Amino acid sequence: MDRYYYDQHRVRSRHGSKNHGVFHYFFPFFLFLVFGVILVLGFKLLVFFFGGIGDVGSVLHVVEGEAQIKLWGDEDFSKAYSGTRLLQGDEVYTVRDSKTVVDLFDGTTVRMSGDSHVVFDELYDDGGNSTIRLIVHKGEVWINKTSYKASGTSLSVIGDYVVASPNGSILNFVRGDGVEGLYVILGEVSIDVYSQNQGTIVDTFEVSQGESAFLDSEKLGRFWKFQAPNVVVGLSDELKRGEWYMWNILEDEDPSDFVGGFEEVEEPEVVEEPEVVAEPEIVVEPEIVVEPEIVVEPEIVVEPEIEPEPELNLGELEEPKILQVAGQDWTVDMLEEGIKVEEGPVRVTGNVSGAYEMVVNHYTLTRFVPQEGEENFEYFLREDYGNLVPGENLIEVYALDQDGLRSGSVYFKVIYEPVVEEVVVEGDEDLTDIDSL
Repeated sequence: MDRYYYDQHRVRSRHGSKNHGVFHYFFPFFLFLVFGVILVLGFKLLVFFFGGIGDVGSVLHVVEGEAQIKLWGDEDFSKAYSGTRLLQGDEVYTVRDSKTVVDLFDGTTVRMSGDSHVVFDELYDDGGNSTIRLIVHKGEVWINKTSYKASGTSLSVIGDYVVASPNGSILNFVRGDGVEGLYVILGEVSIDVYSQNQGTIVDTFEVSQGESAFLDSEKLGRFWKFQAPNVVVGLSDELKRGEWYMWNILEDEDPSDFVGGFEEVEEPEVVEEPEVVAEPEIVVEPEIVVEPEIVVEPEIVVEPEIEPEPELNLGELEEPKILQVAGQDWTVDMLEEGIKVEEGPVRVTGNVSGAYEMVVNHYTLTRFVPQEGEENFEYFLREDYGNLVPGENLIEVYALDQDGLRSGSVYFKVIYEPVVEEVVVEGDEDLTDIDSL
């Protein structure tokens, strides 16, 4: 009896009670559920980082010329190729006389003209409630947001002080030479005008189909004073006759198909024609009369030797350096605080190597002459030039080489605080004396 009890007690101790046995049966199902949750979360992470299995995402096509791309997290631009996958935070820069097409994930089409710079700041695909933010630094950007897949996408096109919000629209956004605005080809676009420090919205208005709206420094100044000037006008005939306008209209009507970056062209069917057997022709040769050959001696012309122009070897393009701003030595650590000035003009000096052109605040310096080795440059900010406004002035500087490829950008900041003279009304002092009596 004691031996039986001992054996049974040892078996129960080893295998546990009946309740523990129930957990033992359900444990595989619990483990399966845990692995299922891990697989689902892993798949969602895969979709978030890579845009989904089999999803083409947003793709860039170089139609004409050349484009450059700066991937998110990189500091330098590199050559862009047709078929490149575009992700959030990437920047695209088109060289002069170039055309680039970007097919976004929701069916929205973005076409960039030559010498344009766009940051694809946000490309968030939520399967119906998606978000797209484009920051246009300069150039012309044609946007077609008429796809049914894009109806739930929140699209913002951001300039310096203007933010356009199209919905089911076709528009051409333009920024450069101190002016920013747009043409509305189809639909309606909402425009938000921001304050001088870009912190708050000072006005909102609508631009409808067949209208345009452009803001320069004078009109922005009136918006900042809450005067709300009328900037909406009709589309000009000059715009409609332009090559950029006509090409985009034709592309919207019949978009080109791009396969690996090249337009898909159907080869014509070759039809074999029946072979025609020609009967031999009987040719009667005429009698040949040999005339005496007249030899004309050629006139010897001695052309002056042209000396070849010396080839300009600029060397490797480097990022510009800012040396002085308003007479003060500039360092990168000063960017956050900036340099405060009370009056203009503000003289800016710097140097660069390997540059063919210098661009400051989207303006190409006309007095800059490329040369071998290191070269100095200067730039002036003046209130009457429109490049110096009261408050914060953040200026971008970059260089271009002989092929139109650009360097990285450097920035400096000027805080313009003009002195306001106090107006003293004559007679106030006398009135004060009388009151005191």
